[in-house]
Amino acid sequence: MESIDFDRAYYIKLGEKGKWEQSSIEEGKMRIGWTNVSLEDIHRGNWDIIERAIRHKVRNPGSATHDFNSLKTIHGSNHGDVWITFYDSKLWWCWLEDGPILEDGISKYRLADGGWHDRSIQGKVLLANALPGTVAQLQAFRATSCTVRPLDTLRRLINGEHTPEYAAVVEAREDLVCRTEALIRHLHWMDFEVLVDLVFTGAGWRRRSVVGKTMKFADIEFEDPINRESYQVQVKSRSTLPEFREYGDRFNRDEFRKLFYVVHSPDDALAAHEEPADSGVVLVPPRRLSAMVVDAGLVGWVLEKTI
Repeated sequence: MESIDFDRAYYIKLGEKGKWEQSSIEEGKMRIGWTNVSLEDIHRGNWDIIERAIRHKVRNPGSATHDFNSLKTIHGSNHGDVWITFYDSKLWWCWLEDGPILEDGISKYRLADGGWHDRSIQGKVLLANALPGTVAQLQAFRATSCTVRPLDTLRRLINGEHTPEYAAVVEAREDLVCRTEALIRHLHWMDFEVLVDLVFTGAGWRRRSVVGKTMKFADIEFEDPINRESYQVQVKSRSTLPEFREYGDRFNRDEFRKLFYVVHSPDDALAAHEEPADSGVVLVPPRRLSAMVVDAGLVGWVLEKTI
């Protein structure tokens, strides 16, 4: 799907307390209320009659005005508008088919052209907890619908695009990861073991073994204090693919959840190797370790050890 453009966007709450969210998403409809408003009056444009019916039901003048304007917006919305909602912890978006408001045994509704989408044009799932606050805050909107004001932000989300500032930071971070990887290769093997320990303990894991002490199989053992599962970490300055496979074959999967095999100078075969996700053995090559070091805020520590 090509990038899309739109000049207007609206948020819609699919029924009181979201009671029509699932049916709307599954059936490709945008369900709305207004049970006291005649569908015939909507089709004929009898807005004076409709406004009186809404004000009779909604006693608060401000709320009644908002309710009336929302219905007019939904009625007049065309294929150039984008509508969004939230369901199943995700943002969903759609266009409406050109055509009138319809009604079935459940509610009034308009058809979504091509259904609802929970992914960007690039295929990224639009998880609600990963959205910018200016968009995510719409989940708390209490009325039926409203105009989406951060239009540029929503347009970028749907198209899977980023601001120039975002792209610049991503590029700078990737450069930092690459340069940190080169620095890590200069670490003494004892410092390298300490760095690996700092990365894992910084993630909240509790060390059960002493770094640098010779054990029968692994260099470090950790415990996740939340789920009480145990992990082993083997630290290698240099390693080959046959050596990696030997450790994988010897790994005790009954006692430990995973074995992390961390190496900063693998041979070509090991560097190109991809271990199956279900093997229980996780290869941590230099680039992945470097990213972990950057994310853990340990670049300063590496700099001190590689002056």
